[in-house]
Amino acid sequence: MVDELNVTIEVTFVTDNSRHFFANNKETFDFIFLDGDHAAETVYEEIVSALDAINANGLIVLHDYFPGGRPLWPDGSMLSGPFTATEKLRSTGAAIKVIPLGSLPWATKRDSNLTSLAVIAK
Repeated sequence: MVDELNVTIEVTFVTDNSRHFFANNKETFDFIFLDGDHAAETVYEEIVSALDAINANGLIVLHDYFPGGRPLWPDGSMLSGPFTATEKLRSTGAAIKVIPLGSLPWATKRDSNLTSLAVIAK
């Protein structure tokens, strides 16, 4: 898909354990997508590490963020870890802003436009 954009950008896909990756990482990034095990403590650690590794104007995108800890879809399915982690970060004074994307201009896997993606910015 990156090739189809016809732009010159460097993309690195990492499928390593996030704790292992960030513990050994020395690089900074413009964009980080977090989609790990979704446990609140893991997501908390991932975000803290990602904030250290993100460039000044970079963005972190978090998967399975459910605003208010409430489901987005009628079937009630959701994961609470990402929301809980961001709330914990904010309660400790982390200067982050979490922006749920809400909906996308294309259909998602649940035949709606709703998405659980959220952007985290410093």
